[in-house]
Amino acid sequence: MRKRTVKTGLNLILAGVVSLILATFYHAHVARLLFLSPGGETILVLLGFLLGGAAGCIGILVALIGMVLGSGKDQDVRLSYTVILLASALVIYFFLSYLSITGTEPPGLEPGETITI
Repeated sequence: MRKRTVKTGLNLILAGVVSLILATFYHAHVARLLFLSPGGETILVLLGFLLGGAAGCIGILVALIGMVLGSGKDQDVRLSYTVILLASALVIYFFLSYLSITGTEPPGLEPGETITI
């Protein structure tokens, strides 16, 4: 196993997960930070999903190639920090997904109350 190649693949997967988190949950904040219009925000979300998926797929392929290849001279490379960061990013993604599903609903209308648009 070539640890440096595996670490590169895991870093790509981590970049893909972070891109998905930003595009899914924080797109409005990033668009406001970059002074984007609503159309630009839509493009930001689409690019976030596209780049996140591409980085994740390429990262998986690179990590698998690194695992299949014979060992190299890179024995001093540590994978533990990268694995911890990747695991924490995945936990954060699933936690934010859970919060978005079970979020508070707006209060309903009282009987006889009208909606002002």
